[in-house]
Amino acid sequence: MSDYYPRSLNGISDRPRHFLWPDGSQLIINLVLNYEEGSERNIMDGDLASENYLSGYPGLPSLMGERHYSSESLFTYGSRSGCWRLLRLFESLNVPVTVFACGLALERNPAFARALGESPHEVAGHGYRWIDYRTFTAQDEMLDIKKCLQSIQTLTGKTASGWYTGRKSINTRKLVMESGLLYDSDDYSGDYPWWLSVDDDRHLVIPYTLVNNDCLYGTSPGWTSPMQFLEHLKATFNSLYHESTESARIMTVGLHSRISGQPGRSEAVRLFIHYVMTHSKATFVTREALARQWLKQCPTNHQQAETAG
Repeated sequence: MSDYYPRSLNGISDRPRHFLWPDGSQLIINLVLNYEEGSERNIMDGDLASENYLSGYPGLPSLMGERHYSSESLFTYGSRSGCWRLLRLFESLNVPVTVFACGLALERNPAFARALGESPHEVAGHGYRWIDYRTFTAQDEMLDIKKCLQSIQTLTGKTASGWYTGRKSINTRKLVMESGLLYDSDDYSGDYPWWLSVDDDRHLVIPYTLVNNDCLYGTSPGWTSPMQFLEHLKATFNSLYHESTESARIMTVGLHSRISGQPGRSEAVRLFIHYVMTHSKATFVTREALARQWLKQCPTNHQQAETAG
């Protein structure tokens, strides 16, 4: 059986060939906004229990067989307030971002979907639902992938070129490749993109992050204040900026509407963007832009082909 999730420990991701951004920037930063609100677990959508994962409130329980009204409200904050606050922030500072969007979440907030369609931001697939796909059959998961991509196309007018499920199955990457997408981000193995070759197919993987991510507000240990998150992002930025003298470095930051869309937490995002802008050799890009530039400059893995199967 071909392995679409090979475990490679040889450093391909962290020692790339000479990579330069066209404008001369030394540090390339991609902000990701996960838009999931309305697609999380809920018995009204046929799930067995309510959602408690990454609600923004640590320790929230999941209720079996009944609605959790507080959980629903925490997620709803992301769609009614948080996503708009962050969108205004990005637009006021002229920063392009990548939105990992769940299809059902967009369907339930068509106004936000239209705003994304009118924006310079990339919209990538994030599953039709924000649920665990490990137990799905390949056929049912492919149906959800197609539904998500169709919702993005219909509601935003944009064609997704990237994908991130998060709670993926053994079939996810194979199905994403069969869908013709340029890249996926269901990987955390390094700072740089890498090529996966399976049989006669080749696919670009752009690693995501669970470290430079506001999801740690809901964990212990994790971020206990916006300023703690900010200081971590600045430390990561400083380290990568110092490393970037010979080859451009890449930094990803993961955000959520219901989490960083809260006023105090959004301030950490604003201050980080301002901090980046004080450095002349740093720039913000979308993942799609990064993927296309990587395709031009690094058409193969620098040391050896990453082969599975």
